Amino acid sequence: MNSWLVALYTTIPMVPSYFCGFYLLGVLLQYRPGRRYRIFFLIYCLILLTLKPLFDFYWQIYNTGRLYAYVICTFMVLSLPLMLLVCFQDNWRRKLFMVFPYICIQSAIITPFCLLLMSQPWPMPLSQELPIASIFFVGSLLSCLVAILLTRRLLILVEALPRPVYTALAVLSPLVNLLFNAEQMIAMWGTLTRLEGVFRQVPRIMLQGMLIAFCFFLLVRRDSRQAVAIATAREQMQQQNLAAQQRSLQALRTLRAQHRQSLLAVRALLEQGDNAAALATVQQLTRQESRVVHRYADNPVADVSLANAARLCEEAGVTLTVHGTLPRNCPLPPVDLASILYNLFSNGARAAAQAPAPARMDVDFVTAAGCLCVMVRNSVPVQPVRRARSEEHGFGRKILREITSRYDGSYTLEIRDGQAVSTVMVRLPEPKHPPEEDTHALF
Repeated sequence: MNSWLVALYTTIPMVPSYFCGFYLLGVLLQYRPGRRYRIFFLIYCLILLTLKPLFDFYWQIYNTGRLYAYVICTFMVLSLPLMLLVCFQDNWRRKLFMVFPYICIQSAIITPFCLLLMSQPWPMPLSQELPIASIFFVGSLLSCLVAILLTRRLLILVEALPRPVYTALAVLSPLVNLLFNAEQMIAMWGTLTRLEGVFRQVPRIMLQGMLIAFCFFLLVRRDSRQAVAIATAREQMQQQNLAAQQRSLQALRTLRAQHRQSLLAVRALLEQGDNAAALATVQQLTRQESRVVHRYADNPVADVSLANAARLCEEAGVTLTVHGTLPRNCPLPPVDLASILYNLFSNGARAAAQAPAPARMDVDFVTAAGCLCVMVRNSVPVQPVRRARSEEHGFGRKILREITSRYDGSYTLEIRDGQAVSTVMVRLPEPKHPPEEDTHALF
């Protein structure tokens, strides 16, 4: 009993350092509503992270009790993912994925401070222990802050990956953490002292840190390249939309000049008393106006995107049909709305242009229950046609997935029986401005 009292006396100044290593993990997540979850996680960390240093220092001082330290370490590794799932309300993938990167980064940074701690002649008087405990606490706090910053950035990168990849990484993270801890415990089993065991862990911890750093570098490189490519794609899309607007403006100017000439002709015919010819001229003018200024949707963004698709379909001999319409006061930001519609319509029109005749493209708009659904059904070629890299940017689907995920929606593409069906579903945000103020924001 006296030996456990000595270990407890040595442990108490070290508890804050162990405690912050786990408790600060909650900074990356959001607690569930209700104070009980905060208290539950706090009690869990207090109990577990008091027992952990107690068993560690008992092993450190008396070179025995290793099994107790192994049992509490195994319980920590197994219980932490469950506690995160129970106490926090974030997506389960986020909660599970962050386990291994956070612990790995934090362990790699705090290792030098652990070596300093373990190399001391324990037990020692409290006056000598407090400075060492303070240094260890600073090291623990520093390692936690760096781990939080890097893990937060890593989460942003991983959440941009395709959903199946993100799911696989989330499932593997606690399993890999368990595997690494089991491997470390096996390696330490044959050591005489805990200091020797920690020295044996150093190469493995450094290897873990290098692994995380390499993955982080790959994800940052991938994210940077895609960000540049997507920005280029958006610029190209805006330029094409601007070109479509300029064509419409030129058509209206031409129509206005024709109106002027036609009205002068009508006036001349009426002055000559040729009423029949004047009426025929007016009827011809009306037919020409309806053909030139045809509108495809009440929403100006949708109208421009559909006009561009109609031009592509007309050039390729594809029949375009539009069902439903998009209201003028759609609360989706115009840039995001234009990105969705442009990519859906242009992809469908280009695929239908390569399909055997008679090719079709049907567009459906549905707005209900606070959601917008846009479905494009188009003919596709029998054999897929590979496009040259210079022809298209190739990030249309990436943009669609990025925007739909931002609005808690989805993007699907199914191809069967010579027809492709692309569906975008997004949850419409609450309008922040009156409809009249933001419908022309894109222009």
